[in-house]
Amino acid sequence: MGSSRARSRSTTSVTSGVTDAATTPPPSWAVGIVNHGSYRDLAGCLDSVARQTCPPRRVYVWDTGVDPAALDELAKAHPGVSFEHGSNRGFAGGGNRAVATLRQDAEFVLILNPDVVLDADFAEKLLYSVEAEPDVAIAGGKLLRPGRELIDSAGIRFPRHRRPRDRGSESPDRGEFDRRERIEAVSGAAMLLREAAIDGLSIEGELFDEVFFAYHEDTDLCWRARRFGWTVLYEPAAVAVHGRGWRSGRRAEIPVAIRRHSFKNHYLQLVKNETLAGFLMNAPWLIGWEVLRLGFVLIRDRGMLGAYRETWRELPGAWRKRRLIGEIARNSGNASRR
Repeated sequence: MGSSRARSRSTTSVTSGVTDAATTPPPSWAVGIVNHGSYRDLAGCLDSVARQTCPPRRVYVWDTGVDPAALDELAKAHPGVSFEHGSNRGFAGGGNRAVATLRQDAEFVLILNPDVVLDADFAEKLLYSVEAEPDVAIAGGKLLRPGRELIDSAGIRFPRHRRPRDRGSESPDRGEFDRRERIEAVSGAAMLLREAAIDGLSIEGELFDEVFFAYHEDTDLCWRARRFGWTVLYEPAAVAVHGRGWRSGRRAEIPVAIRRHSFKNHYLQLVKNETLAGFLMNAPWLIGWEVLRLGFVLIRDRGMLGAYRETWRELPGAWRKRRLIGEIARNSGNASRR
């Protein structure tokens, strides 16, 4: 793994994360956006990309073709953007297509949801921060809810029950997440990827696991990156607003088919990435949580029972990928990394 990592051109202290922008040009970057019918949001996202103080080399949109007329209007308004449309491959498939299209153009690829609006210096802050640490494969900034008073995600943590949680989600932004730090995962809504790490992070030719389709493909990737010895970085100075189409209190509005993806993908990422030591250390919390979860499904949310069947169907593939991930982790000297 070490030989594939990009060398930093910056002599900046790792602790500070600040580079002299006046004398050192930022690394090159490109933007990939996966869109499924969110054309109004996409317009705002593209406008925010166009306002960046550090312009990207290329902007690419993978669109699932929900409204060709709306896409044509956006293409006319943004002639410098590359648009491609095809079948709905989920966030994972669309993200993989975007990365494959853009990686030859830049040192970093920023994957965005269409409902994200970047502050004008988002890319500049994040790129300089990552450039200071060549072992960083994945990075993200602070995401706020519309209105900018509440946090959407200040990075992601894995509690002892192992279900990923956005730090600070729905709480006021009072500065408690203003420290730049290495973290367990960052949100795929605005995820920066180091091009030099992509091949080493891909399993069976996929960076994002396309079996996941949607939900947890970001945490799965970040977990794998840490298993392989890479670092995931949270940079609070890079700020964006994330519209997010649903809130935790409106879970019932999410279609059952989509919620099933989230349900099964939680188990699949555990199978793929959790070490034996990690499982034993967290087993009481993990098992207790899953017993409560099953009880909730049986009593209140029986539509999720099908997710257990879907998980069972995908287990052979997840176990196969687990073996590959374990082998790579051992070869990189990080077999026990959680």
